[in-house]
Amino acid sequence: MTNWIMPTDQFLENTKLYWYNRSQEYKDVETNKAVLNEWFQSTKRNNIIGWDSMGCVDLTMGCTHFIESFIIGQNGLDNFQTLPDEYAYYGFLGKWGNPVGKLEPNKPLILTLPNFNWCDLRPDWDQVLLECEQKHIDIHIDAAWLVISKDIQLDLAHPCIKSIGMSISKYGLQWNRVGLRYSKQRKIDSITVFNKFHKYNCNDNLYDCARFCVERIPRDYMWDTYEELNTNSCKENNWQQTNVINGVWDNGEMKCITRELGLTPHSK
Repeated sequence: MTNWIMPTDQFLENTKLYWYNRSQEYKDVETNKAVLNEWFQSTKRNNIIGWDSMGCVDLTMGCTHFIESFIIGQNGLDNFQTLPDEYAYYGFLGKWGNPVGKLEPNKPLILTLPNFNWCDLRPDWDQVLLECEQKHIDIHIDAAWLVISKDIQLDLAHPCIKSIGMSISKYGLQWNRVGLRYSKQRKIDSITVFNKFHKYNCNDNLYDCARFCVERIPRDYMWDTYEELNTNSCKENNWQQTNVINGVWDNGEMKCITRELGLTPHSK
């Protein structure tokens, strides 16, 4: 199993320090959400289309919040399904995944894209979409790894895709987990309830901080900054490049190269 270490660098560390050491600037919740929404959609390294189909946009406290809200909204662990080779969190809940070809009809599916096992879309993604079409299965996507990825193509307007969660935390921002949930239709779950009470200034500081960070961190910062280093490291070590900045194929096995790229956490 790959030991993943999320990348950071001095610029990202300095962004954190700047936030803590400066006078804070309050913005209303809709302004913060609008800035985050524009930032997530502004990637030039990926081809994500169909944003307009996701008419409901809600603030979250990262993709774990997205996952847990989804699970709560299903009213029981038996009322949703996963695939094999997924986030270990589901295994802790006793969900080990139904193989492609044996998905249960009419039961919502939650999955990770890009998937960290391949640092790309799942190799069986087209088959997953087809089976979900045939069996009327709603798809919900945890896209936490998208911000450090390139060359990911995804059409959110696909009729089976009902929601997608995104997070800023993979940019060394685990200390302030914030994200957005995009969905075609809301249901009553923890994120919906959480957002309803934002009019009472719920978690303003959390989202002021997130807006502050993304206003300073370019959306495709990791690949724009470290692509040459990644490419040269792959050539020197005979690694095969993937679509995730800190993942490579090494003799057929996935390898995390955060340390090799010098993108390890800085202790402060």
